[in-house]
Amino acid sequence: MPIEQVGLDQASMEQLEREAEKRGVTPEELAAELMRRELANRTKPRNSRGPVTPFRRKA
Repeated sequence: MPIEQVGLDQASMEQLEREAEKRGVTPEELAAELMRRELANRTKPRNSRGPVTPFRRKA
């Protein structure tokens, strides 16, 4: 498993540590999971909105 580096302020780090303790994992594992989930959400294909118009070249 690759090692992810996390740079957070003190309050965010404490919140991450509390949440990791609730879930029974290390803060590093929780941060890695959250980053992977965010990356998956940002990169998944989206359905187009509105009508799809065909491309036509100008003659």
